[in-house]
Amino acid sequence: MTTPDIAREENGALDPILRRAETFRLLVDAVQDYAIFLLSTDGRVLTWNLGAARIKGYAADEIIGRHFSVFYTPEEREAGRPMSLLSWAADHGRFEDEGWRVRKDGGRFWADVIVTALRDETGHPYAYAKVTRDLTERRASEERRRQLLAEQRARAAAEEALIARDRFLSIASHELKTPVASLRLSAEALVHANEAGLLDEERLRSSLGRILTGAHRLGALVEELLDISRLTAGALPINLGPTDLVDLASEVIARFADAGAAGRVQLSAPSEVIVEADASRLDQVLTNLIDNALKYSDPPAEVEVTVTALPDTVELTVADRGMGIDEVTAKRIFEAFGRSDAVEHVPGLGLGLHISQQIVERHGGTIEASARDDGPGACFTVRLPRSTGADEP
Repeated sequence: MTTPDIAREENGALDPILRRAETFRLLVDAVQDYAIFLLSTDGRVLTWNLGAARIKGYAADEIIGRHFSVFYTPEEREAGRPMSLLSWAADHGRFEDEGWRVRKDGGRFWADVIVTALRDETGHPYAYAKVTRDLTERRASEERRRQLLAEQRARAAAEEALIARDRFLSIASHELKTPVASLRLSAEALVHANEAGLLDEERLRSSLGRILTGAHRLGALVEELLDISRLTAGALPINLGPTDLVDLASEVIARFADAGAAGRVQLSAPSEVIVEADASRLDQVLTNLIDNALKYSDPPAEVEVTVTALPDTVELTVADRGMGIDEVTAKRIFEAFGRSDAVEHVPGLGLGLHISQQIVERHGGTIEASARDDGPGACFTVRLPRSTGADEP
């Protein structure tokens, strides 16, 4: 076979490969939705397609030969990000990134970028293929959706706040009206009895007792409203100091006994358990838990208060033999105005447990409600650290 014949045979074998390569090049050059081009190992632009010209704004003769760092923001160029991107691709074969890129006119666009290392037969990179997609519009659309969702959530929160406000005003007006009416009626009864000459010692004692009870209830309701206001403003004071939980529990239980509370409250505790806490606020929590246990139990109510000292924490539990509690209600009752559906007849704003939870959490502790394991009833458990860095406002 002559040399020309060999050349023709070789050219015949190579022509399809060359034609396919040329077809692929023409295809890449014609793509307009993606910037597809090659970079040298030192970051110089080697090729340029229509998509690159459309997205980045450079004509081929303006950009070929220039360093691709012109596509990056000044901050990224100063940080050496363009070449670090090529280094990553050289080490790992491929790099993908999203971020701001710069057009010829200085305008910025949000780009998805993929850089792939092209290797020779020895495995060393001889060039990098870079594909860039303009995602500015998609990002703007996503941002609009996020803003719309945020606005919808804000509107829903505002509507919920209005509903909560109306519910609060309804409950508060009803609950405040009751002790006020009781005070007025008791005072009027005293005046009428005195005018009629019927005010004996027994009647005076009975009327004054009702007035005192109403005043205490009115004061407790007002204090709950003040605490909610303080919590909303982030100004509920917590004053820490050494506190003996056993002494505190004994004092609270004694007050219930002195007030003639129906039922029995028993204390099970060691001789002393000291924690770093606000004694007046923990008194408020325990008073609320015992009061709830008595109110939500059929007489004669039995309430068990237990103080348990553990290595790093202290547990304070208040358990009753009342109606019990399910898992859904156990979570809801700690929300503001959260009450059990089965006890709507029980007076109260539905704020006591919410305030108690906030107080306990500001001591670095937790409070939870659960059904008793040993029969009917509910159990409230407060866990406090031995020492705490309370979240003081």
